[in-house]
Amino acid sequence: MLKNAFAQRPLLSIILLAAFLRLVAACMSPGYLMHDDHFWVIEAAASWADGEDYNNWMPWSQESLERVPKPHYTNLAYAGLHYGFFRLLKFSTLSEPTTIALVIRLLHGLYSLLSVYLAYKITETLSGKKSAMYVGLMMAALAWMPLLSVHQLVEMFVIPPLLASAWVLIKSKEGKYDLKSLILSGIFLGIATGFRYQVGIFGLGYVAAFTLQGGRRNMLLSLKQSSTLALSAMGMFALIQVPADIVLWHQPFAQLGAYIQYNLTQSGDYPQGGPLNFVWVILALSLPPISLLLFAGYLSSFRKYSLLVLPSLAFVIFHSLFPNKQERFILPAVPFVIITGMMGWGILKEKISWLDTVVVKKLGGILIKATILINITCLAGLTLSSKNTSEMKAMSAIKQRGDLESFLYVTADDKAFAPRFYLGSWDNFTVADATTDIAAQKRSHLQDMNTTVPNYIVFVGNSHLGDLITRFKNEYPSLSYVAQFSPGRLDRLLHYLNPHNPLRRVMVYTVNTQDSEK
Repeated sequence: MLKNAFAQRPLLSIILLAAFLRLVAACMSPGYLMHDDHFWVIEAAASWADGEDYNNWMPWSQESLERVPKPHYTNLAYAGLHYGFFRLLKFSTLSEPTTIALVIRLLHGLYSLLSVYLAYKITETLSGKKSAMYVGLMMAALAWMPLLSVHQLVEMFVIPPLLASAWVLIKSKEGKYDLKSLILSGIFLGIATGFRYQVGIFGLGYVAAFTLQGGRRNMLLSLKQSSTLALSAMGMFALIQVPADIVLWHQPFAQLGAYIQYNLTQSGDYPQGGPLNFVWVILALSLPPISLLLFAGYLSSFRKYSLLVLPSLAFVIFHSLFPNKQERFILPAVPFVIITGMMGWGILKEKISWLDTVVVKKLGGILIKATILINITCLAGLTLSSKNTSEMKAMSAIKQRGDLESFLYVTADDKAFAPRFYLGSWDNFTVADATTDIAAQKRSHLQDMNTTVPNYIVFVGNSHLGDLITRFKNEYPSLSYVAQFSPGRLDRLLHYLNPHNPLRRVMVYTVNTQDSEK
């Protein structure tokens, strides 16, 4: 029955599968994946909606700290979109942070279905229904897709407009792109670039694709096509960026300027890697071990599918040459590798006979079975996994007790941040670590009239957590245990694979505020 339904309505079946997996991931994956997708999005936006400024990015916050106001290097558009959502919530009865976070994950999962739909339609138009079904299934159920689709990753958020930008051109027959298609494609590219500056590199790939398609005889036409798309994209980009720049900094493209300046001077402070670093990432994300075949098909189809390959390839080359090589940066290119890789592999094996004889007929069954087994195993694990939930649960537990005055956030092993969104309070708190003079800090709580004496101490760490708690107990005799929260399975797995990934256990204690008087 299911097989028949899939055969009769493959796109609907794929969309339903994708929706189910994203629903499970949204419900089973609380917490956040990394610093940026929470503290630079949720914490920032929620604090703005409450009249605060968590990161001190706004000019008035910097003035209050006696700083010369200057734009932060991050792109505020994505956080600003969440700010609008939090403002809308003010008109509703929804106020519990964990429930709000679930709604945000569900909305992201729903939005990500556009990527599945567009990838399917692009492939169906260019290569038929069979290839489209394979691409659709991969977009729906690749091991990492549901998990990343429901979290606040701007790299995932820009995939639908990037695919839409290509789709409106692909629908134009025989490369005769009319003015409407070029303008609409540029608008979608401008939307994506407005939220993630780096994907503007796709535009250079479009120029190369138009030039390749037009050849020497049609250079003027290619130039007109490139100019139309570029002007449309830049106009949409300006519409997203400039209003906020004018309001906040009284000059256009202030945030973009800060971003460029920061990367010119600080990009080397982030993870580095060789020029092939992102190739390995793409192979790992594109259904290994078959991803090797897909990547070969992707590279070999740059002429036939230039509108898909060259923009994404320009993006991959840019990031491969740029010093900052965080793995998530390459995510916008992966769907393009999947789409063209699937179509290009079919063409490649027709051109090279031994590929069909050796790889497909002799090894094909083994490769497919190994790929499916690996993907299903990883899909089940990742879709049901959460990350960085210990700090979230600790903040939620304190909120539920309802007696918070202030808290002391103590990190034992590495730097950590308090996710105050789940606390429901933006009041100031104090921090400490292994180097803190505990007695001196304790005295300062009463001496500083601007500091509220903490009645909770939150300890975050791993191997040195117990020793640090003992030191605090010597200074705070009334320290009373409340609860502890352990890291999740995904946190432990990542730490096992790479000990540089922090493993954080959180222990919450109450403390009598009169301790500070002793």
